[in-house]
Amino acid sequence: MTIRRRSAVLAGMAAFVPVLAGLALASTPAASARPRSTAPAGNASARTPMRPSPPLGLPKPSGVKPFHGPPGTVSPWTPLKNPPPFRTPGTMLLESDGTVLVHDEPDTNKIAATNKWYKLTPDSKGSYLNGTWSKIPSMPNNYAPLYFGSAILPDGRMIVEGGEYLVNKAAWTNRGAIYNPVTNTWASVAPPPGWANIGDAASEVLPNGTYMLQQACQNCLTNPEASIADALLNAKTMRWTVIPATGKEDPNDEEGWTLEPNGQLLSVEVWALPQAQLFHPSSESWTFAGAIFPPGNPVNPFPVVEIGPQNEMPGGNTFVAGAGVSTQFPPTKCTTKASTQSALYHFKAGTAGTWTAGPMIKPIGGKEFATTDGPGATLPDGDVLFDASACVFNTPTHFFLYHANSNTITQIPDVPNAPRDTSFATRMLDLPNGQVLFNDGHRTMLVYTAGGTPKASWRPSITSLSSKKLLPGNTYTLSGRQLAGLDQGSAYGDDVQSATNFPVVRITNVATGVVTYARTSGWTSVSVNPGTSSSTKFTLPPGTPPGKSTLVVVANGIASAPSAVKIS
Repeated sequence: MTIRRRSAVLAGMAAFVPVLAGLALASTPAASARPRSTAPAGNASARTPMRPSPPLGLPKPSGVKPFHGPPGTVSPWTPLKNPPPFRTPGTMLLESDGTVLVHDEPDTNKIAATNKWYKLTPDSKGSYLNGTWSKIPSMPNNYAPLYFGSAILPDGRMIVEGGEYLVNKAAWTNRGAIYNPVTNTWASVAPPPGWANIGDAASEVLPNGTYMLQQACQNCLTNPEASIADALLNAKTMRWTVIPATGKEDPNDEEGWTLEPNGQLLSVEVWALPQAQLFHPSSESWTFAGAIFPPGNPVNPFPVVEIGPQNEMPGGNTFVAGAGVSTQFPPTKCTTKASTQSALYHFKAGTAGTWTAGPMIKPIGGKEFATTDGPGATLPDGDVLFDASACVFNTPTHFFLYHANSNTITQIPDVPNAPRDTSFATRMLDLPNGQVLFNDGHRTMLVYTAGGTPKASWRPSITSLSSKKLLPGNTYTLSGRQLAGLDQGSAYGDDVQSATNFPVVRITNVATGVVTYARTSGWTSVSVNPGTSSSTKFTLPPGTPPGKSTLVVVANGIASAPSAVKIS
C-alpha cells in the first residue's frame, strides 16, 4: 500500500538553518533553563524536510486480538444503535444546540475527504446512543479538505479553515467555509491577506470570541517556507488581521494549542527537543513557557516531528500524551521496543508554568505505543481518555486512561476495530451528557461511558435567567459562572480541533423526562478560568414540550445545578 507523504521542504531564508541546528542544543541544562533568542516575525524557513502528518491512507490491519481487560471486565464502549449513513466518519464537532456535526473523511488511497457533513441528533431522552442521522448541505464544491482547522464560534456557526489535502491531493489549501445552523447554509471564507496556504493548521477561539488561526507553511507547493504567522478573525465582520509572531521560535507546523485559564495559548515546540511557549493575546506575542526535556519528552523528534493530544484538566494543568521515538511508519512494520514518555504542564497564574514527567506508556507485545497525532478527551471526573498505536502511524491501537490525581496510566478495553486502527485515524468528542463519542473511520461509531463524577467546584452555575416562563421559538438570556467550563474537552495532536468550552442549555420536562436542547449563541466569553462570569442567549426550538421543566447549562459534559422553569 502506498502512503502519500508530505513532499514540501522548508526552503527560503538560509539564516534559519543555524536556528534549527541550535534547537538541538536546547536539551542541555544550561540552554533549556532559559528562553532562546526570539525568531523574526513573519515566515521562518530552512532547507530541511518538513515531515508529513498524518499521511493519506490507512495501514494494514495488525492481526492481533483486541485487549479486553482482565476477566470479568465490562467494556465501557457501546455502539450507536443507528450507524452513520456514510462509511467513513471523521472530524466531529458539537453544535451549540446539542447536535453533533460529522465530516465524511474516507482517508483511503483514492479519496482523502469529501465536502459532505452529517448531523447526529440525540433522541427525546437525550441519548446519543439512540440518536438519529440527517445530512446537512455540503460545503462549496471546490472545498473537500482533510486535516484542517475548525471551531464553533460564539454565534453558533461552525468554521472550517485550510486542509492538508483536497479530495485526494496534497494541497495545503487556503480555502475555508463557515456553516450557519440557523439558515442551514455554507458560505466561503476568504483567506487571511497574503496567505497562499493554510494547510493542516491548528486554530482556537480566544476567551473574547476571536478566532485565531495558525499558518502551517507558505508557498507550500512551489517554494515552501515554514511559517510562524498567525491570523485573527473578527467573526462579525469576517475580516482577518495577520499578526506578527513576535517571540515565536520555531515553525507552527505540527504544533497544537491549549487555551490556558489566564487566556494565553500553550504550544509545545516540536521542531526542537521540546520546550514550550505561551501566546499572549493582549500583546499578540510569544514567550518562553519552560523546558520539557528533561524531565519528559512527549515529542517524537526530527525527522518524524509529531506530538499527541494536549489535554487540559480542571485547574489548568495539561497532560501531553507521548509520541514516542520510533521512526517506523507503514509499510515498515513496527519493531521498536521502547517506553513512550509523556509530560505534565503545571499551570500557575502569573508565571511561565513548570513541567514534570508524566507516566510512561510501556511497550505492549514488544512494540512501542505512542500517539503520533491522535485524540484525547478530558472526562467529567478529570481523568483523560486517549489512545496510542504502534510506532508511527502503524496498527494496532490501544486505549488508556490518564489519572490526574496519581499521575498514572492504566490500559482499558479496546474498541472492536482496534487491530485495524492507527491513532491518527481516530477521533473523540465530549458530549453534553458526560459520555465521549468515538469514531475510527469505520461505520461502527461508539460511545464511551466514563463513570466518576466531577467535583462540585467544577460545575457551571446559573446566576440569572431573563425569564423562567419560556415559550418555544423565543430567545432568552442566561448569566452565570464557568459557563464554558474549566477545560476544552477533547484535543488532538494538531490536525483536529473540536473544543466544547462553551455553554449548552438542556431542558428536561419533569412529567415526561423529554430532553430538549436550546441553541445557544452570543456567548460573552469562552474563558476556562475558574469563576469567570459570562452570559449566553438561548433559543427554544419549536415543539419543546409544555409544562414544568428543569434547565441546566452544560460545559464539557459537566452540568450545573438545575433551575426550575415552565414551558408555555
